[in-house]
Amino acid sequence: MIRTITLAAILCSSILSLQAQTTIVLQPGPADGKDAEIFSCVPCGYNNHNYGTKRDFNAIAWTKNGNTSLVRSLIEFDLSQIPQSAIIHSATLSLYFNPTSEEGSHAQYLGCNDSYIQRITSPWSESTVTWDNQPTTTPLNRISLPPTTYSSQSFTNINVKKLILDSRRFSTSSFGFMLSLQNECVFKKLIFASSDNPNPAIRPKLTITYTHIQTARLGNDDDISNPVIYPNPVVGAATIALPADVANGLIKIEVYNMLGKLCSQTEAYADDDKLIGFDASSLSPGIYILNLQAENTKYTQRMVVK
Repeated sequence: MIRTITLAAILCSSILSLQAQTTIVLQPGPADGKDAEIFSCVPCGYNNHNYGTKRDFNAIAWTKNGNTSLVRSLIEFDLSQIPQSAIIHSATLSLYFNPTSEEGSHAQYLGCNDSYIQRITSPWSESTVTWDNQPTTTPLNRISLPPTTYSSQSFTNINVKKLILDSRRFSTSSFGFMLSLQNECVFKKLIFASSDNPNPAIRPKLTITYTHIQTARLGNDDDISNPVIYPNPVVGAATIALPADVANGLIKIEVYNMLGKLCSQTEAYADDDKLIGFDASSLSPGIYILNLQAENTKYTQRMVVK
């Protein structure tokens, strides 16, 4: 049976502090970057050879001595400096064309070179990964990149927010991203620079903007009995502190206006800290009803957005 509880509008035994937005730019080089290419060509001997120091970050379907040779690229950024309680506002990935690549430039013969960026779900090592032992991936929230429009095109500010959120939500099964062609039939190429490229300006770059939520418990570390949204009124983003007895897992969030119209719906993942972020930037100023569904418990709260 579903139990409905009205959210308390007071902070009870927790104090939440919403800090200013922070933007970090991750663009590692050869010493601290982690990326690699993997090649499929068995007759060429490429399939079990490691290419962890290549200066390219490519996705290719071509031939080598008459044999089909596919190339995919893997990359993993270090996200450890982002607090677990942070609200992610934006995350963008930039891939830059490599003008000095021995593979030449982008190409799309016999079909388009549109591609996927998807999350890697098993561990891999830059120094040992090959085509034969490549990690697994998931199509969940994968990014679809369109075909190139000219031979030296860079793809900047690719929206990878959902992939970053998934990486934090599934932290034990997230190990970066894989770039691959959507249709791995010859002849197609995507030619970008890797973290090992000597030109630091064209190495892969991940830019993340977030707000850090800090909490402090009062008294005898008593847990709050009802969820609390803070701040309320909401300006841009807020955080929701859940009761300690809410099980870790998905929290469904629905926002309705005062006429009962559904304005937004999303999901968040409750971890041990019982804090979930809420992005209200798409909502117009006004009064809303916020519904949260956690397992068999439903919580409601009136929320003001400025």
